[in-house]
Amino acid sequence: MNKTIAILCGGPPKPKRNRHLEKFNGTECIRHVIENCIVDGVKICVILSNENVVLKNFINNNYSFVKVIESPDYSMITTFKLALEEDKNDTLIVAGDLWNLKKDNINKFLNSSYKSAIYRLKTPWGKNLISYDKKLIRRADIGDSLLLISNDHVKEYLSQENVDKAIYYFNRFYPSKKFDMNWGNYLWTWMDYSFFFDISSSKEQVNHIKDEKGTIYIEDLVYLDND
Repeated sequence: MNKTIAILCGGPPKPKRNRHLEKFNGTECIRHVIENCIVDGVKICVILSNENVVLKNFINNNYSFVKVIESPDYSMITTFKLALEEDKNDTLIVAGDLWNLKKDNINKFLNSSYKSAIYRLKTPWGKNLISYDKKLIRRADIGDSLLLISNDHVKEYLSQENVDKAIYYFNRFYPSKKFDMNWGNYLWTWMDYSFFFDISSSKEQVNHIKDEKGTIYIEDLVYLDND
């Protein structure tokens, strides 16, 4: 199955910042991400706000082969729909501010035998999170800034049921917080948690569900971003 890489640069802008154009090690963040996503025969698109003219112009002027898709709002679900419904390919979603991204990370996902996949870290991003009622965990070795969704799974991933479950699980962990549909740390994180629930919540370290859903082992700190 052919694959498309969708780089996400939408969402509410940071005050007085265009974070995807800020430099790390002398290179704009989005340039670093695009360069590490360039693979022969793989289509790349970037989803960004229709108000982010500066970023749009930067991409068009430097990477004419990258398709820019403008989102009409800041909702993460809109961003996901634009990314996953762009074509009939399987889609590798990549956060657009991953300044520590490696091409090897991308290739591991593109070459995965799983239909849909999330990454599993050698070094967890912290300690496992425990739900308010102490019955659930969110594994700290499972991350979500790279996400492979099979075209066969798009309908399930984008379903209202998955969104509702994301909100439900978020509330199990953070009962006093309000869920924000515009922020990746809310919708993206918890839609992934719901979609990969048997993995993300596994106290027994389950890492795959047959050949349908699984984890990609990553040894470096791929999740470091310019948030």
